[in-house]
Amino acid sequence: MRRFLSFALALALVSATSGLASAQDAALVAAGRDFALKICSNCHVVAADQASPPLMKPPAPSFSEIAARPQTTEALLRDFLGKPHGEARQNSRMPAFMLSDLQVRQVVAYLVSLKPDREREEKR
Repeated sequence: MRRFLSFALALALVSATSGLASAQDAALVAAGRDFALKICSNCHVVAADQASPPLMKPPAPSFSEIAARPQTTEALLRDFLGKPHGEARQNSRMPAFMLSDLQVRQVVAYLVSLKPDREREEKR
């Protein structure tokens, strides 16, 4: 009986921890979406329901297009967004702006959330 109670307690702790992680992930994704709508939507379609179309003509690739690319991984996105003068940016027309580490994590979380489920699982 004692083993069962220990197992049940351990299972409850794991469930609570994973629920907390899921809530944190959801908050990170939501913050990334909000940030991207404020900053990135001048050039990109960040979300299908964004209030205004991009000002840039033609617009830069949409976030859903970027997320669907086979080469788009969390590591690539972190490198691209975290190093404005890095190698990944050399062939990009995107301005070399500086994002904080938190902003990078937020935008990356949002972009990764747009990947089709199967691809998102394979990239982990």
